[in-house]
Amino acid sequence: MNHVHNAAVFFMMVLVFALPTDGAVEVAGMSLVKIAGLMAFGLTALLLMMGNGLHALRVFHTAVLLYVAWVMLSYTWSEMPVPYETTQAVSSDQALKSNLYILMISLLLFQLVTTVQDVNKLYIALVLGSFWLVYLMVKDYQITANTVRHEIKQFDANEVSVKLAMVIPLAIYLLTQVKAWWWRLLGGLYLPAAAFTILITGSRTGAVIMVLGFAGFLPTILRAGVLGKAASGLVMVVALIAVANVIPQKTIERIFSTGKEISSGTLNERSVIWANAYEEWEESPLYGHGLGSFRRIINPYNVDYTAHNSFVAITAEQGIVGVVLYLTVIGIVLSLAWRLPGDERWLLLLMLLVVAIGQMSLTLQDRMYIWFTYTLTALNFYIKNNAANAKYSNKVSLTT
Repeated sequence: MNHVHNAAVFFMMVLVFALPTDGAVEVAGMSLVKIAGLMAFGLTALLLMMGNGLHALRVFHTAVLLYVAWVMLSYTWSEMPVPYETTQAVSSDQALKSNLYILMISLLLFQLVTTVQDVNKLYIALVLGSFWLVYLMVKDYQITANTVRHEIKQFDANEVSVKLAMVIPLAIYLLTQVKAWWWRLLGGLYLPAAAFTILITGSRTGAVIMVLGFAGFLPTILRAGVLGKAASGLVMVVALIAVANVIPQKTIERIFSTGKEISSGTLNERSVIWANAYEEWEESPLYGHGLGSFRRIINPYNVDYTAHNSFVAITAEQGIVGVVLYLTVIGIVLSLAWRLPGDERWLLLLMLLVVAIGQMSLTLQDRMYIWFTYTLTALNFYIKNNAANAKYSNKVSLTT
């Protein structure tokens, strides 16, 4: 059984490693995420048949199950039951698979990850996978007089910035909390690499959430003495000088136009899309228009974009019921993160905040890496709460 469990954990780590670059690596026509996921799922099923117990956090998994069930049920009244005419759209069939995948990952992690050391391995796997994404982004990067933002085939620049920014708090955890120097080095190297890559994407959202991610250093800085605080200030000044000299001027100008775009712009036409989506939502406020229907219902307005907002997309497709269920999942993981001890509470709260803000300008509610962050938070609470209860029980038994 131990060999089967170790193999399942290995494929789980491969799955987590592949999340940031899903689709970039294929074997026999299948993405590495799918291969690793199916192997981990199959081995986990074998472990259950061999007598392993089923592990779950009732409040979290109930909320996830209700949300996924409602989303999949909305397929029955979807206005887009067949593949859409354009290749850019996601069909309802593909959306069904995506929701099955997020349900799978929320269950898999709880069956295979049982200790704090295992959780640290998840952090390491995700940071390493994010490093691979950094490499793919920067390997062909060239600065010209007209360089504004950098993106590559298969990867949306804004989404890349969310993927990299959400990992920053976890890299800070490796740098400040893990004892092994090589994992500290990994966390320390990731931070400037991720910051550089986020900035060259020219993503306004990415710049904001990157700053949020780096706020993970605040507890460490506040605990430091005068020299530590001075050193932190010096590092910040050096970083700003480096940004000014390395990042193209037009890219910096685009990032610093965030305030103007919010106050007097259309957020790259997002506000127009949202206004049209609101009109369509009014026709079916409770149930929405069904799974995968957003592009079809917005098409009459001569708009050929996604919702550019997860919450708008869910409201339009699954109605009030769907968005309430989704917000319930987010509320539960935020409350679980708040109950964690030490710096990890602050770091995971920042990770969730980065993910939430990222979804306000992008449609990401069916992405596996988004649900990985939710599950990772719940898993942290589950493991640490069980460890605390076991410690308390041992203490009671020794005193009686």
